[in-house]
Amino acid sequence: MMSNKELQKDKKEIQFEQFYKKIANIIPDLKRFMTGSLKAAEYQGLLDKGFYDTDEMLDEVYLEAFQDFASETDAIKLRRSLFRKAIKKLEGKEAEEVPDEVNTHSLLKAELKTLNEDFTTEADGDRILFEDLDDISYKQKKAWSKEIHLDDFLEKQLVRKLGLNESALLSEEKRRTLGILYTTIPERSKTVIELHIFGNQDKHEIAEIIEVPEEVVEKVMFKVKERFKLL
Repeated sequence: MMSNKELQKDKKEIQFEQFYKKIANIIPDLKRFMTGSLKAAEYQGLLDKGFYDTDEMLDEVYLEAFQDFASETDAIKLRRSLFRKAIKKLEGKEAEEVPDEVNTHSLLKAELKTLNEDFTTEADGDRILFEDLDDISYKQKKAWSKEIHLDDFLEKQLVRKLGLNESALLSEEKRRTLGILYTTIPERSKTVIELHIFGNQDKHEIAEIIEVPEEVVEKVMFKVKERFKLL
């Protein structure tokens, strides 16, 4: 005969299985978001490569969501809650990894610099950063990251989702510029873009997930797309 403790444990496992089935349709987009964002963070030097496992992190997200939302029946609310927890999980891991000497003060200075970057136009009509891109590479991260290139998978997703010309991947210089442009997007804006690119979320869903007005998300997406026209 099972003890009361064993019965409670068995009941909890059954409830979790039911919860997992309830979120089954959300899992593919959530996993793509976590995988893409995790890879991007690794290539930017924000996380150690190969140290974190997507499935393990997602298991933590599912358990936390189960504890908080086991009785939730609204699929839309569940999806938004799961994405919020995934974002917090990633931000928590990144916060743990950033060395003290490049913590809050340096990151804030770097973000302000990025937000205020000026653009100009050359004689042939090409838009470039007012400061030479080489000069960016990479003042605010050079203390802990030497990588600028993203991997092929991330690059192709960026090009496709942002409506860029595939010629952006034809040369090492273009790929390097793509990496610089991506890694210099401010942290919160990058979350918006990664939800769109990796999580397959539209601007309305992104606004609900991160709890900001939809027009703010729209402006961020527009500004980021304008940024990539430098390619």
